[in-house]
Amino acid sequence: MTMATIDKATIAREFFRLLSEKNVAAWGELWHPEAVLTVPYPAEGFPTEIRGKDEIVGGFHGLMSNFESFQANLTGVYPASDSDAVCVEYRNVAKLLNGAEYTNDNIAVFRFRDGLISEYHDYFDPRRFQIVVDALPKN
Repeated sequence: MTMATIDKATIAREFFRLLSEKNVAAWGELWHPEAVLTVPYPAEGFPTEIRGKDEIVGGFHGLMSNFESFQANLTGVYPASDSDAVCVEYRNVAKLLNGAEYTNDNIAVFRFRDGLISEYHDYFDPRRFQIVVDALPKN
């Protein structure tokens, strides 16, 4: 079965399953080459937009390697009828390598092209995410 034959809600669920496993390589296969990840309200030092599958996957390799554990718990999956959009609610529960705990409640909107994620808009409390950004290695 190809990704194009799987329904969009299933892709959204797979997205969070793979993130929770910290399997960024497999997670990256869900993205369209020209995808855009948008964070309308980012933490200080985090971009509002990441363009292109390679940039998104590269950024998440670094981001996810900063976690000792990461669990994204889906609390709602809402496919829009007559649309390519899926809205999800989820709660992150994680532990950073420095021992800090991270939790946040998020809402995300997925859009699809050719059976792959083409747009991902993530809404969360940037004040809570700041702990993650502050723990990232400085370049």
